[in-house]
Amino acid sequence: MLAFTPAVLTAAASAYAPMEASHVLPVFGFLILAVFFGFVVLWWQAETERQGLAMQLAGLEQEERVSNAPLVLRRPMPAGSPGAVLRELAMTAGVQEASVAMSPVPPAQVQAARFPEPALLPSMRRPSAEEFSRMRLVAQAFEADRIEMHLQPVVSLPHGKIRFYEALARLRLTDGTLLGPVEFLPLLEASGRASDFDRRVLIRSMAIARHLVARGSEAIVGVNLTAHSIAESGFLWSLAGVLDTSPDLLGKIVLEMPQHSWRHLDADLRAALAVLRERGVPFSLDRAVDLRFDPEALADLGIRFMKLPADLMIEAAEQADGRYAGPELDVRDFAPSLRRQGIRLIAERVEDDEMVPVLCDLGVPLAQGFAFAGPRPVKPEVAGEQTAPQPLGLEDAPTLLRRAG
Repeated sequence: MLAFTPAVLTAAASAYAPMEASHVLPVFGFLILAVFFGFVVLWWQAETERQGLAMQLAGLEQEERVSNAPLVLRRPMPAGSPGAVLRELAMTAGVQEASVAMSPVPPAQVQAARFPEPALLPSMRRPSAEEFSRMRLVAQAFEADRIEMHLQPVVSLPHGKIRFYEALARLRLTDGTLLGPVEFLPLLEASGRASDFDRRVLIRSMAIARHLVARGSEAIVGVNLTAHSIAESGFLWSLAGVLDTSPDLLGKIVLEMPQHSWRHLDADLRAALAVLRERGVPFSLDRAVDLRFDPEALADLGIRFMKLPADLMIEAAEQADGRYAGPELDVRDFAPSLRRQGIRLIAERVEDDEMVPVLCDLGVPLAQGFAFAGPRPVKPEVAGEQTAPQPLGLEDAPTLLRRAG
């Protein structure tokens, strides 16, 4: 049919478009080829779409078979198996390579990451209704300034004479319940009021120290500072202004900071501590979790007292080398090493009388704990506390006390 097409078209077109006989065959041959190749292109596109659709359907069937297949769990590798060790090494190498690749400095200068104190991290757990109620009661008591001061003596060994006092704060709720720091401090820290609380405690401790000086006592007063307050920008600088209001009490107030804070001092905190040290403010290392320390480095920071848990020292004394764990000094060398640097060792949390002879054998000069005396309340007029009125109906209610360190 294609062979007769030019003749038919020539006969049909001759009546409408006069055309030379030599041009008819090439023109209509080109038209026939164009139509033919057009049909070929359309067929190729249709075939391509058909194959793509078939591949998609095959993929869906494969996914359906995988989703319907039973879940097979791989047996966990033992902790000490070669496979587990190789996997841990591979993961560690991957983390190191990623950290080095992202670091702008050479790998030799990449420092280890410093992780914050876990207690300083915010909690992601939603408080319960009971916790919300307790938070409200604590906030109300704090706003009403219901902070009460207690003193626990630090005595010398073996004579048991009082050398100085540690000021311990309590918070009394509207129902008369007396809370210790462990119960209310986390709530104040979560609400951002830890620094305000520490300043109030410092001012009350200064009033107690002034009362002791007026009575002719040489005892000094130790004030605990929370890790949240120390980490707050400008807090230590503000303490210099508070202490400058009473220059006669300089040297009578000891600022106690936790071990973790001493180990993570930045340039600003070191500068603030240097200013306080120049004013004659002594420092104390408190809340130690291990027995590792450098006496010379502590003395350079202005530390004059160091508190270590009595149970850790006694446990270290029972070892053949006198070490609790790690490369620290022999526990029998603690007191002499610190004394040579002008630091006095204090054994804290001495709960039993049986612990006292062991501490004396170790040469510990000072001790603190319920074996000697527990915290005792200070009269409100001495500490300058605000005596807030009790709510109606609670005048004759019994006071609920809790033992807290």
